[in-house]
Amino acid sequence: MKKYIKILFLAVSVMAASACADFLEPTPFSFTAPENFYRTANDAEIALVGVYSTLTAGSVQGAGNASGFRRDLMEMLAKGTDEGVKPANFANLRGGQFGTAGFTSSDFEINNAWFFLYAGIGRANSLLENLENMPDNLFAGSRKIEIEAEAKVLRGFQHMMLSMMFGAIPIYTSTSDDPNLPRLPVQEVYEQIISDLEFGYENLQHRGPRAATVNKWTAAGLLVKIYAYLASMNSHGLSDFGYTPNSFAWVDVAASYNNALTISADLIANSGYILTENYDRLFRETTKSAQAQEVMLSAEGSTDPSQNVITIVVNNFIPQGNSPIIGAGSGWTRPTGELYNLYNVNDFRFSHNVSGNLGGNPNILDVLVVDGVRYFQPRPLPGPNSPLMSVGKYRLMDPAQKSYAAFATALSFPLLRLGDILLLRAEALYFTGDEAGARVLLSQVRERSVLPSSSVAVLNNAYFREDFFEELIDERSRELCFEIWRRIDLARFNKYDEKINALNPNFGAYNSNVNLIKQNWRSERVWFPIPIQQIDLNPNLDQNPGY
Repeated sequence: MKKYIKILFLAVSVMAASACADFLEPTPFSFTAPENFYRTANDAEIALVGVYSTLTAGSVQGAGNASGFRRDLMEMLAKGTDEGVKPANFANLRGGQFGTAGFTSSDFEINNAWFFLYAGIGRANSLLENLENMPDNLFAGSRKIEIEAEAKVLRGFQHMMLSMMFGAIPIYTSTSDDPNLPRLPVQEVYEQIISDLEFGYENLQHRGPRAATVNKWTAAGLLVKIYAYLASMNSHGLSDFGYTPNSFAWVDVAASYNNALTISADLIANSGYILTENYDRLFRETTKSAQAQEVMLSAEGSTDPSQNVITIVVNNFIPQGNSPIIGAGSGWTRPTGELYNLYNVNDFRFSHNVSGNLGGNPNILDVLVVDGVRYFQPRPLPGPNSPLMSVGKYRLMDPAQKSYAAFATALSFPLLRLGDILLLRAEALYFTGDEAGARVLLSQVRERSVLPSSSVAVLNNAYFREDFFEELIDERSRELCFEIWRRIDLARFNKYDEKINALNPNFGAYNSNVNLIKQNWRSERVWFPIPIQQIDLNPNLDQNPGY
């Protein structure tokens, strides 16, 4: 990492964005050294877009290949759980090791993901240091402090993702930091992350100057996420596996859950975010206005092909079929029988998330038109043992209406949304003694997804568990499957071993393949390995246990 850190800190690749653009749509601007660049307010805005761009960049400083949330980070976090299974004939393809828990410290995807996240941190640090020296009168109103706050929220988010994936990590807050910093204990890591996010919560507006920029409520939502994470990492007994920097024994569980309650109450009452009416509009390529009602942070794709800002779900997370003709995918990941069994037939999320395939003949498929855009509809799924069973979470438009490659998508991946916040608040209520209030929130989340012929009471009865904690874990999967949180949820609730061991190879069309992950799984794999390439560059980095 030493070489890359120096490049990123001393010669940041900044990006330009049209001042009148509705969405962040970055294009390469320059490789100008910082001391010659930060002359106008627009220069600072351009550098800020450069921080955002690392989330969905194709490469950074010539390194990586869709290694952030454009593709690889999404796959690393959404695979290898009780929700999806990797068919054996796809296990050796790119990224297959994350679906089978066969990843190692030498995997280039892990190294590139580490690098991309630290690249965003490096760009944020460069911007923050140069912004401090820019005259206040260059900026309109409070825009200077808002740029600072946006950069700190992004830096906090990227440090957060690194820590949730690797545990103890080096923290970089300055371009002059030693590239060979050691891993800091998670207590120090989260102190810095919380500081960055609190600054954003206190100084950002309710909405940013452009769609898809972070705002006050993005920071608030991430704080809710962190406080629930910290409380659960302590209270459910996840081992540090003998590496004390990964220990969460220091966390005050009650205080953390109470912080989550306080901030989530503010967010729900005052943010203006709502559960968008149609669940599926959160995951379609062209429904960004519906996403904006609920999503506080996303990895943006652009409908403008000149921007080359795309996301890639074609291999794993859309219904299987002919990509160039129907907008279908490869089927490298399939739903488990366990995910199928979580749903009731009266729940719209069932047929959306666990669908039939699209196949190759558009003439036999129904078409849904959304705001003038055509989407082929998957075939009905006869049952859990049908080979048609596909991950249906994300949906691509009819390729005939695209102005870019069929494999690419303008879809914006939701990274943080109100549905998640409501479930996190339910968790905090339950663990502070208010089970009744927690159940009300689960009902609220389900209400938008109940089919017109049924009622939310039917879903509540079908999903009821005497142990609310178990019901909550199930509901988080029903609502958030194949987003980026199941792996992290299973780790923080100390449920990974139980869920992997319980996978039934005899139930579900593709569950015969679960033996691959059951054979590879070890408890320590709740943490990814520190990339061996980074250990070679920085001898102060300790490896996680088990690798």
